[in-house]
Amino acid sequence: MDINIAWMYPDTLNLHGERGNILALRRYGEKLGLNVKVDRIDLGTRNFDPMNYDILFFAAGEISSFEAVIDHIGTYTTSLAVYIASGKILLATGTTAAMFGDKIERISPLSKSIPVSKPDLKDPDPVYGLSIIPVKAKERELVYGNDLYIQAEFDGMSMELIGNQITMADLEFKESHGFRRFGTVVYGRGNNGEDSIEGVVHNNAVFTNMIGPMLVGNPWLAVQMLKAAAKLKGGEITAPDPDYSIELKSFPLKKEFISQKMKQKAKK
Repeated sequence: MDINIAWMYPDTLNLHGERGNILALRRYGEKLGLNVKVDRIDLGTRNFDPMNYDILFFAAGEISSFEAVIDHIGTYTTSLAVYIASGKILLATGTTAAMFGDKIERISPLSKSIPVSKPDLKDPDPVYGLSIIPVKAKERELVYGNDLYIQAEFDGMSMELIGNQITMADLEFKESHGFRRFGTVVYGRGNNGEDSIEGVVHNNAVFTNMIGPMLVGNPWLAVQMLKAAAKLKGGEITAPDPDYSIELKSFPLKKEFISQKMKQKAKK
């Protein structure tokens, strides 16, 4: 069975080594007996049809690059909405998740230390997103970085996930009909560090702050996404799950490391 993946704007959304997620999907897909094909979709692509693909992947990117991506992908907003409504797989990681919300409030340069010689600086206009998920974002003055450990669910399967988070914007999101949290934070910041909510899920579209790359460190999620993609095509994967015993063995060590940090934080 062919599984077609669109790697969205790899030359623009290219932070934190997130291309590793594509490598994980390809590797584990082949282990499952699938023929994984990856197309690069960039700002020069014409006549893009999301429905030709089984998985769309948007890596983490800079807020300053979002408007160019939104101008391009916005042409296909209706077909992208149909893609998500059909239950197909989408993964957006890092701050790029905010691009799919209503808008991102940019931080004022006046809130930072600036030379007196530049008194004419103005507050930047907000970035208006794709309005696919009910999220508002606010750019942070300081970048937050730490481990991120969550209890998540995808395609009916509960799982623990550990990765990293480098946050340039906080997300405001309340669960509503059809839109739920991707996970509950055990350790880390998640959407905003206040409500324990991490990311957003709409059908099989996942918008998460987690990087890592997350599918490399948590291959069970990669496998579940591939199985969901195959099921939507009417196929059945008969191959056993790939061997990711190394990741399973290292996972308790990651949890123990985070547990020690939680204990140290509790003492302060």
